[in-house]
Amino acid sequence: DDSAVSKLIQLVEESQCNRSDVETMMDTFASWYTPIVLGLAICLCTIPWIVFGKEIGRQCTEMGLVLVVMACPCALIISTPITYVAGLTVLAQNGILVKGGAHLESLGRVGTIAFDKTGTLTRGEFQVIDFQLIGNHSYTKTE
Repeated sequence: DDSAVSKLIQLVEESQCNRSDVETMMDTFASWYTPIVLGLAICLCTIPWIVFGKEIGRQCTEMGLVLVVMACPCALIISTPITYVAGLTVLAQNGILVKGGAHLESLGRVGTIAFDKTGTLTRGEFQVIDFQLIGNHSYTKTE
């Protein structure tokens, strides 16, 4: 389908697939951090029972479960893509399409934006339609 809506949907889907450096870094971090934390928690929950007995085993099991809850990277890992999707959605609702989180991050570093209101970009024709002076400048209109 070549309708404007289908093209818009395709652009939004492409923008969500375009991953930023931060998202890639978070995925890499989670790929080694999570197994290490789970491995430590499993060791804490099992080895003390065998080596030190029932009482210390219970205490270490409690510490192992606390470790899993406290060290869970879910909030950190989930927050990055949710932030990007929220930003892309708000921009799309306002008629601005950004092709993914990497470009959204780039917009965050922009200091100045200049808009061409002459029609050069949209119609390919150069024509000054209107202009405004800002400040205390004197202006006389000549034709």
